Amino acid sequence: MKKKTFIISIAVGIFIIALLLSFLLFEDKIIFINVLLLGSFVLIVPYSLYSYFEFRRIEAMEKEFPNFLRDLAEAKRSGLSLLQAISATSKNTYGLLTDEIKKMNTQLSWNIPLEKILEMFRKRLEKSDIINRSVAVLIQTQKSGGKIDEILETLADNIEKLKEVKEEKATLMNQQTMMMYAIFFIFLGICIALMKFLLPLMNMQETGFAISGLQIGINPCSMCVNNKMPSCFNCDIFFTISRVFGFGEVGTPESYFRSLFFSMVMIQAIFTGLIAGEIKSGSAVAGVKHILIMSVSGFVIFLLAVRVGLI
Repeated sequence: MKKKTFIISIAVGIFIIALLLSFLLFEDKIIFINVLLLGSFVLIVPYSLYSYFEFRRIEAMEKEFPNFLRDLAEAKRSGLSLLQAISATSKNTYGLLTDEIKKMNTQLSWNIPLEKILEMFRKRLEKSDIINRSVAVLIQTQKSGGKIDEILETLADNIEKLKEVKEEKATLMNQQTMMMYAIFFIFLGICIALMKFLLPLMNMQETGFAISGLQIGINPCSMCVNNKMPSCFNCDIFFTISRVFGFGEVGTPESYFRSLFFSMVMIQAIFTGLIAGEIKSGSAVAGVKHILIMSVSGFVIFLLAVRVGLI
């Protein structure tokens, strides 16, 4: 939790400082928008990556937790107390869970009460419902004096069955996840196809032409070029995207529509990735991986299409 708070604080601090400096030092609204977009990126990406890696860390610990419980149960059957069993199992390897178990053993050597140690262990891993509830059951069993070895064995079996169900679900959902990738790339293909056929039509007449009363070929943001009006804020974003990625001269239809479709592709990648993570792993945080794959793929394909003159 402290790491999470630290990362969020640093990101928010950088974001606020960058905005204040750009507001005080630069009068150009375009520079302010650039800093705003970059600051938003700095604000969102570190937190998203931290959440994803934390999610993967918890998953890895949950995978090893049943092995730890079984080893505790075996140590109990051999005649050791729960305190001695934890000390004995701390010499084993349980992946990322090893450090937590060694920490418990260290705390035991300081004569901290066992119940307090288990409670601290539970709070450190409170993000994991499986570990949280299992340790809570273990604490209650320790208080009531039940057969801890049988409880530990039962908990390990139940956790493994639950993990098997989740893995089966993930396997079944792979097809749905692939469908989300297909939806994204079909959307990307449609955007490129529209640009391929729209741009030549726009170049036919500089003033545009009408289809069913709809004026086509005119850049809706042409009036906002070198205009500082607040109503041009959205157009300034497209102007910035066009300048950064070289989508053409600001104010032309090509520049506007390339920036528009590029923004749509990136937005589609973000939300499709979140849905894919929710479908496969039951957590939107797991979608960070899918967002990176889709956004990078869409970014590269779209820019290549622009550079080779396809759109």
